[in-house]
Amino acid sequence: MDERTGAGGLSPDAARAWLADAAVVDVRDAAAFAAGHVAGAANLPLADWAERRHEWPPPDAALLVVADEPADACAAAERLVLAGYTRAAWLDAPWRALGGDVATGAGARLWRAAAWLEDVLPGLPRGRALDLACGAGRDAVALALAGFAVDAWDVDREALERAAALARRHGVALETRTVDLESVPPPALPEAAYALVTCFRYLHRPLFPVMAAALAPGGHLVVETYRDGQQQFGKPKRPRFLLRPGELREAFAALELIRYDEPSPPGGPWTARLLARRPR
Repeated sequence: MDERTGAGGLSPDAARAWLADAAVVDVRDAAAFAAGHVAGAANLPLADWAERRHEWPPPDAALLVVADEPADACAAAERLVLAGYTRAAWLDAPWRALGGDVATGAGARLWRAAAWLEDVLPGLPRGRALDLACGAGRDAVALALAGFAVDAWDVDREALERAAALARRHGVALETRTVDLESVPPPALPEAAYALVTCFRYLHRPLFPVMAAALAPGGHLVVETYRDGQQQFGKPKRPRFLLRPGELREAFAALELIRYDEPSPPGGPWTARLLARRPR
């Protein structure tokens, strides 16, 4: 193993064995990638890394970096290792040497939506959805890919631009809106308008009543955010950003509770997560 590049440079044969546990990351520009790439590869051009950092997988993911030139793949793998990726290998040959099927057009995705959303998503009826405090849009785009018509709201205009760009790269669309979710009074949400309202890793208690009111009869609410105890692992630390035990369940007591949990893994994060439905 190369200390600078995680798993180091791999020959085509060694790379094919590595792929049993790894994803392919093609760092060529978007046009070259769309014209032809390893089937199942994801595309993150080296020049775009700064603005697309939110599309990277967890740092423990196994990755094989490919390019037209092995030197470009090596440089990209070095940057990954510096960013904390300890299982980043690079193909010591042009990408075509990997063999296998060649695909065109859009590639795979490395990023994931919130695990709680992925868990409950298969059982949610499709319709119009609202993702509050959507940030760079991974959860909103996952909803759009799953068949929802998605409104994505956040106070950060640049984050919304990244969310819209992420949606375009995956062939879906978001209706983005710049909204101060902590305004006084709280922003007006369309009442009884949504089949689904979601909010992840964000807490502003005055929003709770308007979130519930925005659900259409039979509509679902999916929420997960930090609770007291998380401060021992890092941010957030202030009580205003941390739920008390049982608080999230109590806040939406008028809804039909479907699933509720307060996981406390040894290394964090400590959260509360809820799936509830507005009665018909």
